[in-house]
Amino acid sequence: MSYAPYVIIWAWLIALLAGGTFISTLPVGKTSAVLLILGIALIKTLLVGMFYMHLKSERSVPLWVVVLFPFLLVGAAVLLIAPAIFLFA
Repeated sequence: MSYAPYVIIWAWLIALLAGGTFISTLPVGKTSAVLLILGIALIKTLLVGMFYMHLKSERSVPLWVVVLFPFLLVGAAVLLIAPAIFLFA
């Protein structure tokens, strides 16, 4: 078994970590910085899921189900927290 793909993905994850950290120092608005950092986090999540969790070759559950489920959880959390934010803001 060759570990070369795992090392390459690890290097990408380290580079994306450095990129996300660097974005926080750029002179851009907070909204832009947060969106860029969230985009990088999404890419890192996909890399970990696809390669380290071996979802790239998994066919028992469709990949779109695995990708969609976290978004549903985040959406539910936002809907549950939103009234408290507006109530105490």
